[in-house]
Amino acid sequence: MALLLLLSVAAPVRAQVPVAVDKPPDAATAMKLVYGGNTWRDGRAAAFFGGRSPTLRAEVREVFRGRYVESNVDKLMLVYQLTPGPRDQFRCAACVPALGAAVLAADEAGRWKLRAKGLLLMPGAPGSGDEDLQLLQIADEHWILRSRRYDVDRGGESRTERLVLERDGEMQLGAELGFDNKPGPLACGATASPQTSGVSVLSPGRGPRVEIVLRFNEGACNALRAVVQRTRMELRDGRFQLEPDAPEPDDDDAPASAPKR
Repeated sequence: MALLLLLSVAAPVRAQVPVAVDKPPDAATAMKLVYGGNTWRDGRAAAFFGGRSPTLRAEVREVFRGRYVESNVDKLMLVYQLTPGPRDQFRCAACVPALGAAVLAADEAGRWKLRAKGLLLMPGAPGSGDEDLQLLQIADEHWILRSRRYDVDRGGESRTERLVLERDGEMQLGAELGFDNKPGPLACGATASPQTSGVSVLSPGRGPRVEIVLRFNEGACNALRAVVQRTRMELRDGRFQLEPDAPEPDDDDAPASAPKR
């Protein structure tokens, strides 16, 4: 008995050594994992670009990557801009690219694997310009992608806030709120208030919650009314929905919290 006790005490303690995570794949390697290469042929792309030939090969370009950790798993958010041919030749004011997104995650051996993808999610920046993208932490172990889209046509401004999340192996559009063709300073001069949109993460409660704030103008240039619209939502079943006890989106003239440009 004493010998057994001695052996048990003397047995070495095997500490778990953290696994080193590989360097994230470069843009070309990641693109091959997601789209199979730097072009993508699919009926969805042909339909998005005005019902073009089903043989259309959209050109794929990485426009954003961001690394984060959820539940002790290293992840990499990737966003792609798709154009019907070379991006440099798709620069007109009416030329609207598509956006796709994917998440890679490190497995137990530290190797990067495709976790979720959404090959064509939503319209991108007009004229194939720079995308306004940001990783947003909405809870201790939950990150999402925020995409802000801005367009202006003859002084009328359009802004949209989009929230994209990973769910069941897919990238999904969880929320989309904005305003369309509202008169700004380019249309009405100094009588028009600046128009903005913003997203704020609210304090923890029943679940991840956000507030989307829109500032825009209503009416003719000689009788403009500045509007502030606040919408509070919580994440339920893969989509941001109005809180159960929240009123409909509120319009008022009070300052908005954390407005963004």
